[in-house]
Amino acid sequence: MLRYILLIAILVPATLNAQNLVRNPGFEQKYGCPEKPGQISLAQSWYSPNAGTPDYFNDCSPGLDYGTEFNKKGGQLPHAGHAYAGLQFYFMNRNEYYEYLQTVLDTTLVAGQLYCIKAWVSLGQVSYGMKELDAVLSATEIRDPTFHKLKLPCIPMGNGQYLLDADQWMCIRGIYKAKGKEKLLTIGDFSAGDSFWNIRMQSKTDSLFKSSYYFVDDVSVESVRDSSECRCIGK
Repeated sequence: MLRYILLIAILVPATLNAQNLVRNPGFEQKYGCPEKPGQISLAQSWYSPNAGTPDYFNDCSPGLDYGTEFNKKGGQLPHAGHAYAGLQFYFMNRNEYYEYLQTVLDTTLVAGQLYCIKAWVSLGQVSYGMKELDAVLSATEIRDPTFHKLKLPCIPMGNGQYLLDADQWMCIRGIYKAKGKEKLLTIGDFSAGDSFWNIRMQSKTDSLFKSSYYFVDDVSVESVRDSSECRCIGK
């Protein structure tokens, strides 16, 4: 009996640490099937914090444009399940357009606790990619009536390389030490500088128009004991 009690005592904390606080991580729960751009609100628990209009892709879409394997942005099979989101970023001669995804977490973060933020991303059919995306964990909603980049203190999420794979899903991750009371997650590009990388030329350029697009799936926020536990498993 003592052996079983000890086993439970070991396994229960590990299970709790692995709990994903994101309510609809794979965008599977839905209010309807997408058939036009900017319908992220069809994915339960997800919405846009600014004037941008993130896309929602699901196998149930009545047309090809907002299905998954083939769609208006190039297409990709979901990392898991039947759906994913899409984020557009572009910069054209000082005109900015940046999309973001925001959601309310299941529980408030605990002060001093480390959290691993992860997502799986795939590049759309575009000419520019980025080195990383970013996450913000906040106690209150981020709201902005414009399309401009939100330049806020953030958690960089990357994998050590430029995110240029349009054939496979790439796992990106970052570590965050909670201040306490954070209950919202926002994903996008919060960096202060120019994040665009010209894929075709394999070099930074000063082009007047830079545009990138990422599919996003299987988002997670999980408590961890140390940064070594924040790792990607699978493909």
